Amino acid sequence: MSATADRYREPHPPDSAPQRLLLLCPSNRLVREAVAAGFAVRVLADATLPPKPGKPPKPAEPPRSPKSANTPNTPDSPDDDVPPGIPVELVDLTDETTLAEAIDASVRVHGTQRLLAFAGTAALPAVAKTAARLGLTPNPVDAARLLGEPAAMRALLNGSRHSYVPAAQARTAQELPAAVEEIGAPVTVRTLPPSAQTAACRSGSAGERSYLVEQYLEGPEYGVVTLTVDGMHRVVGVVALHGAWHPSSHLFPAPLGERDEAEARAIATELLDLAGYEFGYAYTVVVLTADGPRVVRSRADYPDEPLASLIELATGFRAEAELVQALAGKPVNVPTADRYAAVASYRLPVGRLLSVSGLESVSELPGVHRVHFPYASGDDIAGHGGADGYVLLSAESTQEAAETVTAAARLLRAEVSRRPDHI
Repeated sequence: MSATADRYREPHPPDSAPQRLLLLCPSNRLVREAVAAGFAVRVLADATLPPKPGKPPKPAEPPRSPKSANTPNTPDSPDDDVPPGIPVELVDLTDETTLAEAIDASVRVHGTQRLLAFAGTAALPAVAKTAARLGLTPNPVDAARLLGEPAAMRALLNGSRHSYVPAAQARTAQELPAAVEEIGAPVTVRTLPPSAQTAACRSGSAGERSYLVEQYLEGPEYGVVTLTVDGMHRVVGVVALHGAWHPSSHLFPAPLGERDEAEARAIATELLDLAGYEFGYAYTVVVLTADGPRVVRSRADYPDEPLASLIELATGFRAEAELVQALAGKPVNVPTADRYAAVASYRLPVGRLLSVSGLESVSELPGVHRVHFPYASGDDIAGHGGADGYVLLSAESTQEAAETVTAAARLLRAEVSRRPDHI
């Protein structure tokens, strides 16, 4: 565990009143860390995903200790429960009026002083506007939207000439061919979220999808994770994404040259400056093209699992604890990796899973911390195929990590029956 972990459990000074904190869609682990840091916590949870009575939604599973004894600094596996007595209110995130009223009531009735929003909720207009109006966040009302909404982010970057990428909006599917011709193939097409669609389709039919067409960016992708406090952006680390290190795996820390890493860090923090981002985590994906770094996407949040576990395995950095400690005014310490951590993902074709073998053998490989296989024999694999299975591991070198990834791919075997309607 890193040296920064020693201060996570510092007791709250007994002579100071606890700061009242409202958490929107947090993990249970974050709730526990906020309580341990001395905050008086209330939770707003998504009503469409009802938790158990008295509990916010269950967090992503933490890394498990490997069977091999040669991988130190394994993150602890926290208990699923949150401290008793934490008020939890369910709210419909799609109802802007109800959501705004719930935040407003938390301030009026319970004296809430700060709000932290997770799972993409920071960019919701009702959350951003209400939090800014009530002084619950130092971030400007549009900061999270400018980071997370593709068209807004691209307009922000192109307007400043930072990370310029030719782009055009298509208000309807019928306008897509013209937009593609304007940019020139190859292109990337993104479906815009409802807020952006509303703006783009004022002259079109209500409910019709709109699109952002951008020049396709050729090059390896890297994820830059930052923690911003008082407008100062600290880079927690850089992750090598699929294709940058291995076709089906992510690796942390990214084995980048000094210049390439500096450029990836710089363009990510420049975007945060342009958006006026003042506090919180951000995750920005950067492509290192032949013409320099370009931002692909960003959002005001920590990366999802299993990427989040990569950083913890390699450094001992506990993202939830660090965030609430920063909120409490403690110094932010950037973690240092003492090993590599990788996640190898796999995709199953559409059909019915007949059998799977090798899961136990994969779990016994040196350095493997977690094998996540979400299917059982007889399950239907719908949609465009499954991409949510993975193996999480740590290693002393990139070569050792690559060898374990190869061994896992060799051991895991799944037989899928292709149904006639999917052939």
